[in-house]
Amino acid sequence: MNTDRRKKPYKRLRIALVGCGRASAGHLKAIRFFERRGYVELAAIADRNREALEAVIAGRGRRFPVPLRADSVDEILGKTPIDLTVIATPPATHFSIAEKALRAGTHLIVEKPFTLDVGEAEQLIEYARERKRVMAVGMKYRYIPGVPEMKDLVGSGVLGEVLYGSVAVRWGHSQAYYDQAPWFGTWESEGGALMNQSIHAVDLMTWLMDAVPVEATGTLLRQCHQIEAADLAVGTLLLKNNRLLLIEGTTNSDPRRREASFFLRCERGTVNASVSGGIPKVTILGDGGRKYHRKLLADAVVNRVKREGIGVLKALGNPYTFMYGDILDAIEEGRPALASAEAGLAALRHILAVFQAGREKRTVPFPPEAFILSDMRGFFDQESVPATEPDDTVKKKTSPIEKQ
Repeated sequence: MNTDRRKKPYKRLRIALVGCGRASAGHLKAIRFFERRGYVELAAIADRNREALEAVIAGRGRRFPVPLRADSVDEILGKTPIDLTVIATPPATHFSIAEKALRAGTHLIVEKPFTLDVGEAEQLIEYARERKRVMAVGMKYRYIPGVPEMKDLVGSGVLGEVLYGSVAVRWGHSQAYYDQAPWFGTWESEGGALMNQSIHAVDLMTWLMDAVPVEATGTLLRQCHQIEAADLAVGTLLLKNNRLLLIEGTTNSDPRRREASFFLRCERGTVNASVSGGIPKVTILGDGGRKYHRKLLADAVVNRVKREGIGVLKALGNPYTFMYGDILDAIEEGRPALASAEAGLAALRHILAVFQAGREKRTVPFPPEAFILSDMRGFFDQESVPATEPDDTVKKKTSPIEKQ
C-alpha cells in the first residue's frame, strides 16, 4: 500500500449517499473523516424516509454545508454534479440505483451484497468498464488494518502453501430484527444468514486463500426464526490444488455476543483471527514458534498514520475509513478498488453455490451458472428437493443495460 502522506486534491470529490438506514453509519463516519480534511464533500443525500434523512443531516452538525435532500437518486443526479455515489439501501435495490449512477458517469461504492443476481452484477461490471468508472463493494473486512498485510504475508509463501481454511459467523439476531420490514429474511430480497450476515467473512477467506472453487456442498436449516430463508447454513468449497474452505453462517447465536472467526492452515504455519464484540484479534504463528502478527499489526498502524495522519488513530475501528481512502487512490491511479465489483460478484457466486448444493442435496460444480435465488422459493415448505441437473441455459431475470 501507498504510505506517502496523502496530498490534498485540486478539488473535493462530490459524494451522494443513497440510503440513511443502519448500513449508512460506517459510511457517514468515513465520509466525515475525509470531509474534515478537504478530500470529499457530501453533496447530496437521498432516502424516502424523511425522518431518517433529517436525522443524518442533524448528526452532521453546523461545521459542514447542508447537502441536497432528495427522495431518490433520480432527483440527485438530475440536479447536481456527483463524482461518487454510495449505495446503502436494501440489496434488491442495488442494481437499479447503480445502473442510474453509472449512466450519470459516477464512480460507485455499493454495500454488500453487490447484487443478488449474477446477471445483474455482470452487467454492472461491463457498464462500469465501458465508462471507466471505479466500483467498490462493501466487503469491509478487507480494509481492517492488518488484513491487507496478512494477505501479503500469506501470499509471500513464508508459511508455505495454503492447505485449508474455515470461517464461522455467529451473528445473532432476534425475531424483532426480522420483523422490521417484510423483505428481511427472504430469499430473493436478502438471502438469509449466509448471504446477508456472513458474506463479508466468506469474501475475506476466499481472498486470503486465492480461492478458485471447483465444487460446493451445503446444508440449510431454519431453526429459530419465522423467516423464509435459512438462519443456519454450513457448507464447503472444494478449491483448486486440493484445498478446502469450510463455511458456517448463522443468526441463531446470542445477539449480545456476535462473533466471526477465521482459521487458515498453511504448510508451515497457522493464521487465527476473530472479531468478537467489535474487538479484533489476530495470531500468526510459524510452526517453529515465530510470531508474525506483532510486527505485522504494528506496521499496519504505522503505515496508516503515515498515509492519513495521526488523526486516523481514532478511526482505526471503522474499516470504511480505509475503503474510502482506497477508492480515492483507485480513482486517482485508474486501478480497481481493493474490494472491487469483481470481488462482489465472486462472493455472490460462492454463496449461491452453497445454496444450490443445499437445495438439491448434492455436491454441485462451480460456478452455479444455472441457479438464481428465486430457485429457493418454498425450500422449507417441502420435505425434500430432488437433485436436478443444471440446464444448458443460464437463467437471468434482468434486462440488458441500455448502452449509450
